[in-house]
Amino acid sequence: MRILPWPANPVVALRCVRPFASSRGFSLSSVLTLGITADVYWQAYLHTLRIACELGICRNIWHSCPGNWNLVILALPEAKGDSTLLALPVWIAMEALAQLSLPGFITAVGREFLAQFVFRLPAGRQDYIYWIALAVLICLSAAAGALIYRLCSRAGIRRRDGESTVGELAMLRAVVNRLPSPIFVKDSESHFLFVNQATADTKGLQPADLLGKTDFDFFPEEIAAGFLEDERKILLSGQPQISKEEYIKEPNGRTRCNLTTKVPLPDAAGQTIGIIGISRNISALKDAEAELKRVRDELAFKAAHDYLTSLMNRGAILEMLDRELARNIREDGSTAVLLGDLDHFKNINDTLGHPTGDEVLREVACRLMKAVRPYDLVGRFGGEEFLVVLPGCAAPDALARADQLREAIAASPIPTARGPIHITISVGVIVSRDWGQPTAEEILREVDSALYAAKAAGRNRCSVAVPPCNDRGLG
Repeated sequence: MRILPWPANPVVALRCVRPFASSRGFSLSSVLTLGITADVYWQAYLHTLRIACELGICRNIWHSCPGNWNLVILALPEAKGDSTLLALPVWIAMEALAQLSLPGFITAVGREFLAQFVFRLPAGRQDYIYWIALAVLICLSAAAGALIYRLCSRAGIRRRDGESTVGELAMLRAVVNRLPSPIFVKDSESHFLFVNQATADTKGLQPADLLGKTDFDFFPEEIAAGFLEDERKILLSGQPQISKEEYIKEPNGRTRCNLTTKVPLPDAAGQTIGIIGISRNISALKDAEAELKRVRDELAFKAAHDYLTSLMNRGAILEMLDRELARNIREDGSTAVLLGDLDHFKNINDTLGHPTGDEVLREVACRLMKAVRPYDLVGRFGGEEFLVVLPGCAAPDALARADQLREAIAASPIPTARGPIHITISVGVIVSRDWGQPTAEEILREVDSALYAAKAAGRNRCSVAVPPCNDRGLG
């Protein structure tokens, strides 16, 4: 196979090939050449023609690449040169040329959109050339029209996409501005890049007034520094801050609680360039939680305390006694238990009335609470009886502590609406260690016996429960 250089000018090319074809007996009465612009298609086309030559279909190939034009003429030897080979690298002309039913029609298909058409033209049949040229022009016109339509369609799609994007952005901005929760975007230096209307409303400004500013322009330095520290951690770690409670002191003196979430804002390369934040004022929720806790604590207090004296009720003080006795076993400790009963209290109720008796009970409870240690336990055991639990109190101190409580009650008359009333108390005392490891029921039984002993001895005195001789246990 021999490849000859083709002149850049098509006219010069035809002049060069005519003498060459004539010298070999080929008639070149009509030649039509067309070009193709893409070099990659030209290389595929040339490769096809080379294969054709290697198979003996073509003997000579002339080609040129003048800029964007590639011209090819194939010379196929025939008897006495009555034929000329014509190559058309025009993929659009495939169907039109196929419908012409030209004699000796040969088709070679190239890559992707490129189809090569090779056919023979008998000598003297120049009208075929004109018809082919007309068909090619029609196809080229159709191709041009299709290309223009495609370009216009793409432009329309891009325009519609652009309009759709603008519409979507406007809708998104409207939605964000209608949300009651503050939403904001900050850069890497914590300057506001975007805020919705709710964010601006918290500061009494318009959204444009916040852009380019930082929290230091709107909050006290201590609060703004806390926000900045949180945002720097997010920028450095790339990890979001989820549902953090932020407490802000308002000018009216109230404290606003915001539940804030901040997440990193990445760029196209995935690098964090800012933060996105959304906040919700949960002050009302916090107030409701505080009120609920207050009510719950109040109910728990009422369930465990006497409504009249505010001392622990019978159930609560007995529960505390069980705990202290269990701790004594674990720690080998000792607990003193005092059971006091007001002397002649029934006479007060009978002569002065129950309201006066209630006043006396409340004052006795106050005097008992003032006389004990902070960690001692005092409860109303029932009626005019009071149970006192003294943790960590051994036998030598138990009686002295009981006398202190007795003296606190009898020290001065109790003022009431019916006049001052002098009252005394009798106290039974028991020390748990002296009785081994007694249960609460055993403690109560023995201390009640000691109380009655104090009453029998003349009242306004203390009596200690002593275990039986030679036996420190209760059985």
